[in-house]
Amino acid sequence: MMKPIRPDISKGASYPAEFREEAVRYWLSSGQTLVAVASALGLSPQCLRDWRKQMDSDQAEADLPAIHGDEAGSTIGHAQQLAVAREIGQLRRDLEAMTRQRDILKKAISIFSEDKTVSGAARGGLK
Repeated sequence: MMKPIRPDISKGASYPAEFREEAVRYWLSSGQTLVAVASALGLSPQCLRDWRKQMDSDQAEADLPAIHGDEAGSTIGHAQQLAVAREIGQLRRDLEAMTRQRDILKKAISIFSEDKTVSGAARGGLK
């Protein structure tokens, strides 16, 4: 997901709902820390955290049976998008951890392989 573009707003004004949703989705799907994303967007970490809490509470309300069927469909779609963004973020973090583990194992294997060839060559020279 691309980094959302921060709108120019006057002090004290609130950010548009679309920007808030995009910022939270970006944070959850990027695999980056809250502080890193907030800094990149020019926001405070607390602001981004509050937006996520608001979106979570909106999602909880959307999960309740709605009186108007049309409104429920649009909010549930939004809730599903948020859930998918969270899952993508978690999967990216998991992939990064697994990649680091794989690289460490590759290095260990190459180190142990070098030790065997060096010690084997030394033994062959003693005969």
